[in-house]
Amino acid sequence: MRILGVVASLFLLSACQTEIYTNLSEREANEMLAALMEKGINATKKAIGDQRFGVAVANEEVRTALAILNEQGLPQSSRQSIGQVFAKSGIVSSPFEERVRYIYALGEEVAQTLQQIDGVLVARVHIVMPEKPELGQEARPSSAAVFIKQKVGFDLDFLVPQIRRLVANSIEGVRYEEVSVVLVEAQPQLQSDRAEARDVVEPVPGLQMAAASTATFWVASGVVALLLAALSTGLVFLWRWNAGLRARLTGADQADG
Repeated sequence: MRILGVVASLFLLSACQTEIYTNLSEREANEMLAALMEKGINATKKAIGDQRFGVAVANEEVRTALAILNEQGLPQSSRQSIGQVFAKSGIVSSPFEERVRYIYALGEEVAQTLQQIDGVLVARVHIVMPEKPELGQEARPSSAAVFIKQKVGFDLDFLVPQIRRLVANSIEGVRYEEVSVVLVEAQPQLQSDRAEARDVVEPVPGLQMAAASTATFWVASGVVALLLAALSTGLVFLWRWNAGLRARLTGADQADG
């Protein structure tokens, strides 16, 4: 009965969850799940279709979970590769349009490379193109601006020269001195939220959860206990009624005999 109660409670707790992200790849869902569980948030991964997943947490932990994921830069925004940008559409493009699309794809590739640096949450590369050149002239970018959102506690100022050099060497036509880099530190999560997320308790042996979820757990456990008690009472009543019916039938048969 105890095991049945715990299992039923877990089912009720899953019904009290909110899906905070959906339509994720399995890798994105696993990264978010790991980040939340590391902070003590009870999160679950749910399959929602053809190799797509969602991540859900308890209703009272939605705010904390979103703050943790935002601090970790998850989920990472998807970027178009050069192959996707230059996918054949059957429409003839001018050389200038093709050049602009190519420069845009390069910027996306460079931003994805910058995002691999430790401490970088989000990276964006904005390439400035001049006005449409005269006939016969090649369209070349005039400058580039790099935006980087860094994790709390990281100092990437010493990497600015390397970042500028990477952008200048990756995008033809952009010179080192024409690359500007802006670093912004992410806002730290509230300390109270962090403490709440890390506060893990064990209401029953073998079951761990965040302290914020214990109230929901015990309420659900109480509901399950009442349902089980009602079910047990009903079964006992049916058993006694059946026993009494059998006794009356036996007495009637003996009287007829």
